[in-house]
Amino acid sequence: MKKLMLLFSFMAIMFSCEKGPEDMSANADDLPAKANTKDGENPNEPVSSKDPDATSKPTEYYFAGYQVSKTVGSEKLGMNVAKKAPDNLAYLNISGYSFVNMYGATYTHNEADGSIKNTEVITTEMAGPAEAMKAEDEFYKNLSKATKVIFEANQVKLLVGNPATEVLIFKKR
Repeated sequence: MKKLMLLFSFMAIMFSCEKGPEDMSANADDLPAKANTKDGENPNEPVSSKDPDATSKPTEYYFAGYQVSKTVGSEKLGMNVAKKAPDNLAYLNISGYSFVNMYGATYTHNEADGSIKNTEVITTEMAGPAEAMKAEDEFYKNLSKATKVIFEANQVKLLVGNPATEVLIFKKR
């Protein structure tokens, strides 16, 4: 029941967004007037969760592909990253559009070393072409096994396994 409620909440949020998956590009009016960072910090990294009330606005990325797998990425595959801190624990929320369905994933996040632990991955359950469903299955399995997140200037990398056996690369829109 909890997963069903999370799925409905996720779908309501996604459908209430002004921009659809075909128009996720930002324009100057959508950007904040001043970055929420200090000198020397990465402007793409979500707001620190050390403040219990801190919640960052999602940063939009697209799935550029894997470092090892031959499954290709696409600009149609979106990912939004936001960080919030309920009960003083760092949580990293990732959501977006995959090959066929929408998805959401929540991770506990250790800010000191970048390690993450998946708490849940939820998805819509629409059917699609066999090739897309196979790619999506691989994508979701890797999301659920991600162990570390690396925020860089124009991209985010999710490392799968410890030691890393795969890297999911998301580029900033």
